[in-house]
Amino acid sequence: MEESQTLQKIKSDNLQARKTKDKILSSLLTTLVGEIEIVGKNNGNRPTTEEEALKVIEKFKKNAQQTLELSHNNDLQSEIELYSSYLPELLSEEELRKMITNYIENGANNIGSIMKELKQCGFQYDGKLASTIVKEMLKWKIWE
Repeated sequence: MEESQTLQKIKSDNLQARKTKDKILSSLLTTLVGEIEIVGKNNGNRPTTEEEALKVIEKFKKNAQQTLELSHNNDLQSEIELYSSYLPELLSEEELRKMITNYIENGANNIGSIMKELKQCGFQYDGKLASTIVKEMLKWKIWE
């Protein structure tokens, strides 16, 4: 099993940050690399998968967003942008609505089955937004 491409990119960026003596960026990336690598090591001493790496990055981003909301420390915005740069682009609300409408039109009639379909599609999306849209569509049946 090969190392995650995202992890390889982060390692490369970390090396560049160290070469340019950007201590803050290097520190953030070193921490991120460590947390990503530990996932694979803790699960059979193997390389971390791409999906696992993205989950760790998403967790870091979410934590930074929560801290920003609580502290109003705008310095965290650049940290959030850094983490976002390693994540695939999320589906827009409009794209999510289209996909959910399609699932409902094809017989999915409860939140669990629709969310399962979304997970299997392989796209990145905001789960909270998707859940809100599904609940709204099922409640009001706006697909009709």
